[in-house]
Amino acid sequence: LSSGINAEWPLRPGCIAKTLSIKEVMLSKVCPHLLYHFLMLGRLASLSSSTMEISRPTKDSVLFDFTTATQADIDSWREVSDTVREPGMSKAVFSLQKTQLFQRAVMFAMINPQPNGAGFAGVQTAIPDCAASYSDSTGLKLHARGQGQLKFWKVVLTDRDQMGSIRRYDYEQKFQVRGMSDRQFDVVDLPFSQFKAYKWGKELPDAPPLDLEKIGSFGLQTFGGVYDDYKQQGTGSLEVDFVSF
Repeated sequence: LSSGINAEWPLRPGCIAKTLSIKEVMLSKVCPHLLYHFLMLGRLASLSSSTMEISRPTKDSVLFDFTTATQADIDSWREVSDTVREPGMSKAVFSLQKTQLFQRAVMFAMINPQPNGAGFAGVQTAIPDCAASYSDSTGLKLHARGQGQLKFWKVVLTDRDQMGSIRRYDYEQKFQVRGMSDRQFDVVDLPFSQFKAYKWGKELPDAPPLDLEKIGSFGLQTFGGVYDDYKQQGTGSLEVDFVSF
């Protein structure tokens, strides 16, 4: 091309945005059809740049793959928020986002905490039967991105014999999403050794240790921070491509 565009652009999706400004492209005598593809290629590079550097887990190690999930898969998740209690006012919604470029799951949440910070919003589903075969693995990984006012989230695992129990306890691990300022995706490592048993937000040191073969459900939550050193409220989202071992 005589417009000065780097001849290597088919092999380097990001080079257009780096070597040629939109004004320069417009001033060059590039046909409108080709110009459209130049601009779309630059947009694709921008949208996917946060995921290109993170390797995809092997198929055998994936617990939930939302890049190929169906609506029926998403419908199997149910809300578990603080509205199970009379003063609860928080909300969570789990949705499948599908565009022409990608697909992933998004959890939208709103935390309306009590004055002391009590409040939570989350979703939950039955854990696949294959999870028990990974009892020797070291932990879970989430390929995720957070946006909005909510920085702190957690994964919640519940034993089968505790599901539906009013006096139940869960195994939880909290994490802070990183890269929110530049909207980057991150791989969140959650070692099984750091999952602790909790009941209504309080740790139960005498509970038995986590046994993956006994786990019946998997959940995602965000929370107000009633027993934590930090507090949070407002709205936020957690975008998830996959959960793996």
